[in-house]
Amino acid sequence: MVRYVILLTIAGIVGSIIAIRKGHSPIWWFILCALFPLLIIVVALLPPMVSKGYTKKCPYCAEIIKEDSIVCKHCDREQPIEMVKIEKDSDLES
Repeated sequence: MVRYVILLTIAGIVGSIIAIRKGHSPIWWFILCALFPLLIIVVALLPPMVSKGYTKKCPYCAEIIKEDSIVCKHCDREQPIEMVKIEKDSDLES
């Protein structure tokens, strides 16, 4: 019985880690994967979501890439200047 509970907890943790990497809610996926461990396969097959401040869609191939990317890892095309995130330097603003 204890082994089964540990197995379900591990399944929930794995499901929530995969969900975080794909941009989905880790709490819901922890609960669902703990109750139904086979849902780990479902969450692994889900497409990643665009999350503000972390990812964006490439305007050329529509694949999801990191927001700071200058070149798309899928189509190897350079991102337009307005699509590239520029970090503000506090020294320049003074």
